[in-house]
Amino acid sequence: MPKILVVDDIPAIVDFSKEFFEDAGFEVRTAETAPDAIAAQQEFKAGVILQDLNIPGGGGVLVYETLRAQHDMVPIIFSTGKPEALGDISGMTNVSVLKKPTDPELLMAEVQKQLAKATSERPMNPAPPPPPRMPPGR
Repeated sequence: MPKILVVDDIPAIVDFSKEFFEDAGFEVRTAETAPDAIAAQQEFKAGVILQDLNIPGGGGVLVYETLRAQHDMVPIIFSTGKPEALGDISGMTNVSVLKKPTDPELLMAEVQKQLAKATSERPMNPAPPPPPRMPPGR
């Protein structure tokens, strides 16, 4: 079951997103502030984060910067009424932007795209075991 973390300080958006993604088979966690989003991701390990840019406690960029500093490369989809406020995202890793209000089909397509991209970039066996050691004298 894919996991998504929804971060927004508007309860109606959180409620809609939670129901929308649960109906689609996702396991959903929600947060309303940047610190709550960071803590939720550390525990929940979502496959994708859908978040507003302007959230209390530091904003969506703080969530991005904090997770990247912790080497968490989870795809982040910023959903905002003012995408221009984010500026040039070309230097950001695994980030996309959708303008609010977002068509639910477009939203689901972007979430699926980011999940597929993240899965295809993940190595199958990131840390293979070392080769067996031969006993001394052989």
